[in-house]
Amino acid sequence: MSDITEVPAGASYTCERCGTEYAEGDSCPACGALRTSVPSDDDPSRPAHSRCVLCGRALADPPENGEPARCLEHRGVPVIEGFAQVYTNNNAFAAQLLVDNLRAEGLDATLYSQADRSFPMDLGELSIARVLVPAFQYQQALELVREYMDTEGEVVFACPSCGEVYEPGQETCTSCGAALAG
Repeated sequence: MSDITEVPAGASYTCERCGTEYAEGDSCPACGALRTSVPSDDDPSRPAHSRCVLCGRALADPPENGEPARCLEHRGVPVIEGFAQVYTNNNAFAAQLLVDNLRAEGLDATLYSQADRSFPMDLGELSIARVLVPAFQYQQALELVREYMDTEGEVVFACPSCGEVYEPGQETCTSCGAALAG
């Protein structure tokens, strides 16, 4: 990845592509548009158009249809209004636990749930819960999410007092009796 150019203290920029105001880096954190010319990471003989909003890789080809810039590795990661999806399932409670844990680690995580609270049935894939973080925090959040996953790829949590894994919905640890976040 190319080094990101430092911005003079107190400087602020408005992205010409999407209108986002930002003060750090050489590219817009929301859409990836570059302010200055840099070589592409894939082909240094070509100038980059933008940076991947998730990893910062300098990209020669512009993003399609007004989408935020994403490299080939991150092209499939949903980005919604500057927030990248780091986890999804159909259990809003489990997703909220993950959001709480990411916030405890200092990330600006949020839950975007499509569940209809007025409808008494679980609609599975129709009630998807997405854990989102600002695109620039994606890499850090993804590493943390992976730390919470078990060998089957499910997110699990451990008691803060004794480290015993607990299931979503438990209010107290079955091992030591400590109150669990909820």
